[in-house]
Amino acid sequence: MSDVIDCHRERVHAADPLVAVADLGEDLIETANAVGAPSVTRAGPDARSVHWGPLTTYSLHARVAGDDPADALGGLLDRWISALGTEPGSGLVVNWPSRDAAPVAALVRRGFAPRLVLGVRTSPAPGGGHPSPGLRRATADDLDAMCRLYLELVDYEAQFGWFSVLPSTPAAARAELEEKLARDDGWCWLAESDGEVAGMLAVHHPDHSGRIAPTVNKPPPVAYVGSLYARPVSRGRGIGAALTAHAHAEAAAAGVGTMLVHYAAPNPLSGPFWSRQGYRPLVTTWGRFAQSTDQKRL
Repeated sequence: MSDVIDCHRERVHAADPLVAVADLGEDLIETANAVGAPSVTRAGPDARSVHWGPLTTYSLHARVAGDDPADALGGLLDRWISALGTEPGSGLVVNWPSRDAAPVAALVRRGFAPRLVLGVRTSPAPGGGHPSPGLRRATADDLDAMCRLYLELVDYEAQFGWFSVLPSTPAAARAELEEKLARDDGWCWLAESDGEVAGMLAVHHPDHSGRIAPTVNKPPPVAYVGSLYARPVSRGRGIGAALTAHAHAEAAAAGVGTMLVHYAAPNPLSGPFWSRQGYRPLVTTWGRFAQSTDQKRL
C-alpha cells in the first residue's frame, strides 16, 4: 500500500507540483495498484450554508500506481461502487489533480463528468491602493442586496444540473452572508453602477480558509474566493475583473500569495474568466448521480 501511495505522489508531483497529496487515514479499500479511502457526507436541509452538490455525497479519495493508472483506478472504482448502498438523488464524487490526465479515462467510462474545478493563483498582486470607482467594502446594511445577488448566482449555477435549489436555500444564503459580514475580516466587496448594486465578491480570509488551504502545496496564508457574481445586464463592463483585482490587492497587502477558487466546470463563463484573472486548474471534481445498479452486494 505504501508503495502505491509513494508512486502516486511521485506521478502527481511530476504532473503538478502545486497539488498537495494528503494522507488517506484508515478504513481503506485496496485493489491491484490502487488504494482508496471512501467516505460519505449527508448535509441537512437546515444547514447554514448553500449546498453546491447533492445533499448526500459518496466520495472516494484514491491513489493509483503502475504502468496503467486508468486500469488501476478503474478496478478501485468498481470495487467501491459495488459496495455502495446509495440513496436516490445522491452523488458519487472523486477529486483528481487536473493535470494528472493518465487515469481519468476510468472515470469517464463509468459515467463521471467534470463538475467543479478548484483553480489556483500564485502571482501576488501589488498590495494596497484604493478600489476602482464604483467599488466599495460591503457592510451589514448591504445584506439584502447581497442575498439577492447570491441567490441569482445559485439559480444560474443550478441549471448545470449538479444540485437543486432547495426551499431552505434562501435562508442558508442569508445566514452564510450574515456571518461573513459580521466578521472584521469579512472580505466582501460590491460594485455599483447607476446607483444600483451590480456585482459582489466574497473572499474567505486565510483565518477561515483552513479546510481548503491544505489542497495546495504552498505555505500559508492562503485565501479562498467564495463567490463572485455580476448581474447579466452589467456583464462585459469589467465589473468582475475590477472586483477580483481589488480583492487580489487587498489579499496581497495582507501577505497572501496564494488564492483558490471553485467554479462549475460546465459554466461557459467561469473557466475563461478565471483564466484571465491568473487562475489555472488545480483539482477537478468528477461526479455522477447514483444509479439503480449502485447497490450494495451482500
